[in-house]
Amino acid sequence: MIKSKILEELTLTFQNKISNYKNIVDKELKSIYNKGPLNLTEPINHILSGGKRLRPLLCLLTASAFKGSKKDALIASVAIELLHNFTLIHDDIMDNDDIRHGLSTIHNKWNNSIAILAGDATLAIALIHLNRLTENKNLIIEHFNYALIQVCEGQALDLAFQYNMDISEEDYISMIDKKTGYIIGLCSMLGSIISKNDNSINIKLKKYGILIGRAFQIQDDLLEITSNQNKMGKSLKSDFLLNKKTYLTIKANSINSNIVNKCIKTAKNDFNLGFSKYKNFLVENGIVDESIQKINGILASARSILDGLDMNNKYLYEYIKLILNRDA
Repeated sequence: MIKSKILEELTLTFQNKISNYKNIVDKELKSIYNKGPLNLTEPINHILSGGKRLRPLLCLLTASAFKGSKKDALIASVAIELLHNFTLIHDDIMDNDDIRHGLSTIHNKWNNSIAILAGDATLAIALIHLNRLTENKNLIIEHFNYALIQVCEGQALDLAFQYNMDISEEDYISMIDKKTGYIIGLCSMLGSIISKNDNSINIKLKKYGILIGRAFQIQDDLLEITSNQNKMGKSLKSDFLLNKKTYLTIKANSINSNIVNKCIKTAKNDFNLGFSKYKNFLVENGIVDESIQKINGILASARSILDGLDMNNKYLYEYIKLILNRDA
C-alpha cells in the first residue's frame, strides 16, 4: 500500500514537473525570433507554436536527475527543439505533407521557398542560441552538429528506401536511429554533459536516448495505423502512399510484398479502401502485436541502462512511461 502511494505521488510530481518545463520552454520559444521580415518571423513562430516538447523535456529531466545547471539545460533544450522543428519543416517539404502540429505546414500555408528559408533560419537560431551556454560550449556544439549530420543521413536513407523493397529490419533500425534516435540521444547526453558527469555516463545516457528514439519511431509507425490525423496532428497518408519503409511495412513485405503493393496502388485511387485493406493485413498477420512487443523490448533495454546509474530522482524512468503511454 505504501509503495503504491509513493508511486502515485511520484507520478503526480512528474506530471507537474513536465507541465512546468513545457511552459518554460514554450515561453522561451515565443520570444526567440520576433525581429525580422514578417514572411520569415511568422512561419517560424507558426511551427514553434505547436508540439509536445518531448525532446527538450528529456534534456531538462536528465539535468534534473544529475543536478545539472538549470540555465544551461534550458538553453540546450530550446536549441534542441529548434533543431527538431528545422527537421520537420524540411521533412514536410520532402513528403509534401499539409498538416503538422494540427496546423497547416509552412510550405502549404506559404510556399516551398519560404519553408526552406524558415527551416534554414530555425537551424541558425538554434546554433546562435547555443552560444549562450556558460560551460562546455564547444563540446555541446560538437555533439549538436554531429546529431544534425546523423539526421540528414537518416533522411537520405529514408528517401532511398522508398525505391527499394529489399530493406531488412537491420537497415530500418540503422535509418531510424539516425533520423530519430540521435536527436533524442542528444537530449539525454547534453543533459548529462551539463551535469558534469563522467564521459562513461554521458555515453550510457546517449544510448538510453537513442533507444527511446528507436521505440518512439516504431511507435509512430504503429500510431499511423491505429490512430488518426486529428490525434496525431499531422498527415498520415504520405508515408504509405510514398512507400516509406516502416517497421510494419518491412514485416508485411517479408510475408507478401505483392499484397502491400496492391494496397498502395489501390490507395492512390481510393485511400480509405487501400489503407483499410493494408491495416487488415497487418492485424491478421500479427504484425501490430509484434510491433508492440518490439517497442516494449526496446524500452526495457533503455530502462536497464538507468538501473546502474545513481540519480537524484526517478524522472527518467517516468519518461519511459510517458513515451510508452502516448497516443499521438
